[in-house]
Amino acid sequence: MTGIISSFGFGGVSAQLILGVQNLSHSQDALQLETATGVRASSYADLGASRTQALALQPAITQISAWKSNVTNAQNTLTTTQTALTQISSIAENLTSSLSTLGSTLSYSTLTTAATAAQSALTTLGNLLNTKQGDSYVFAGQQNTVAPVSTDLGTSELSSQISQAVSQLASTSAADVLSTTQTLVDNTTADQPFSASVSSSPDEAYQQKTQIVVGQAETVSVGMVATQGATSTSTSSPIRDLMRNLMVVASLGSSSTSTSDYPNLIAGLQSSMDKVTTGLGDMSGLMGVQQNSLTGQSSMLAQMSSALTTQLGQVKDADLAQVSTQVTDTNNQLQASYSLIADMKSMTLASYL
Repeated sequence: MTGIISSFGFGGVSAQLILGVQNLSHSQDALQLETATGVRASSYADLGASRTQALALQPAITQISAWKSNVTNAQNTLTTTQTALTQISSIAENLTSSLSTLGSTLSYSTLTTAATAAQSALTTLGNLLNTKQGDSYVFAGQQNTVAPVSTDLGTSELSSQISQAVSQLASTSAADVLSTTQTLVDNTTADQPFSASVSSSPDEAYQQKTQIVVGQAETVSVGMVATQGATSTSTSSPIRDLMRNLMVVASLGSSSTSTSDYPNLIAGLQSSMDKVTTGLGDMSGLMGVQQNSLTGQSSMLAQMSSALTTQLGQVKDADLAQVSTQVTDTNNQLQASYSLIADMKSMTLASYL
């Protein structure tokens, strides 16, 4: 009789107690997971009314991260380009120095020394113009997977044509030689020596600079193209002019120093180098402006990302202090439920009297 009463007493409330224990156990598991992961729910669906805000914030943060990556890549490219341009400027300085020597001491020895140095500098110039950042050629503009210089500048067809023009100095004027060589370097064809994508006028090449997305409907041009002008309205390319001057000097070694128009040729090259130096400086300054602008853009994007991440955290992140209290309360309720169930199993008729 006692066993029957015990079973009856327990059975009447056991279903409700067990259901309560199950619910508390699920709550305990959820709270422990929340403590371990630091987030309120394992999925957006479990965030309840907050999921709409979370779903809107996460893509925005991802997009800003992509823009920040674009800016970082552009900054790295600009740094690499600036380094290469500094070395190109050194080539220009060395040529200017050689021309100064030729202008004051015109001899076969000084000519051959200058010619040899210019020939070597042409190879170096070509290598610098083919500088890469990762898999991209920094002087190639938008077609950055194609090397901007297609052949060794010192042995190119253009170099041979300029050498032929210089050899005519004995029968023509320095002005004619300078004009002819300038025309040759300004009108190169695809792969002679520049790739098809950069074998264009200075202003057209200027427009071929790399475009990067740095914000919502916001695109900027960065870097420089090998054959571009110093500005968008320039009618000459400092790199082309430097290359022409190097090729002319490289061709002087096989010529006779007795030609009366040599001094005029040297003077013309010196005048050209003044413009080249100014143009290279302008391009370096322009990239410096780009770098400063990108630094500001990067800072702004970092602030936006931080603000949105904070908002998302307020929606998703767990309040660990509150969760700890909830875990304690849940554990206490479970222990009380377990004790009650155990007590009810041992109850007899006397327990009801």
